[in-house]
Amino acid sequence: MPELAEEPVLAEEDLFARLDEVSPRLRLGVLISGSGTNLQALIDACASGELSAVVAVVISNKEDAFGLERARRAGVPAVFVDRTAYTTVSAYNQAIADVLRAHGTDLVVMAGYMRLLGKEVLAAFPDRVMNLHPSLLPAFAGASGIRDAFEYGVKVTGVTVHFADEHLDHGPIICQEPVRVEEDDTLETLEAKIHEVEHRLIVEAVRLFEQDRLRIEGRRVRVLPETDGV
Repeated sequence: MPELAEEPVLAEEDLFARLDEVSPRLRLGVLISGSGTNLQALIDACASGELSAVVAVVISNKEDAFGLERARRAGVPAVFVDRTAYTTVSAYNQAIADVLRAHGTDLVVMAGYMRLLGKEVLAAFPDRVMNLHPSLLPAFAGASGIRDAFEYGVKVTGVTVHFADEHLDHGPIICQEPVRVEEDDTLETLEAKIHEVEHRLIVEAVRLFEQDRLRIEGRRVRVLPETDGV
């Protein structure tokens, strides 16, 4: 496997295995492509104790993604996986799965990852891959969901967190929250409102998973009630 980061990731496997033995916290593998504001929300929630979890590794398909710098500042392994280093998409996705495994990942979170995740990762983490999308799916799927909703003239859009499958923005929905489009909203003000909801909703979805309160039933995700002691 080609070198994926400044430090050899697989050489750290024993270290992360030892960390798993002493820490019962949920280990998150976060996939990003950009600035990583949703990643930061997860890092902050882990640090504050809002989540009983730890960001174990951050992976980006873009070397200059600022989210990698956010990870480094938080002491989290930051890995760039270069698509051009692999002859096939399958090999590229297998490399991502290998890095996630090497860091003891329990739950994969796609937080602004601008590629369709391959079956290699989905098979390695069945029902353990979440995606965050800035619209009320199934409306306005794809990379420009906020702009598409704004230009369409909708009065309400929102944010969705769902379990990922092999199709674009398609898997069973975990949670959604609407965002009203006001008469004086611009694309920029709408984006700001959407991002504020994203930061909160992705933490809530991970919290529900952490508490074992999610049950996938076909196209639906049933959220179990909170119990005493949770």
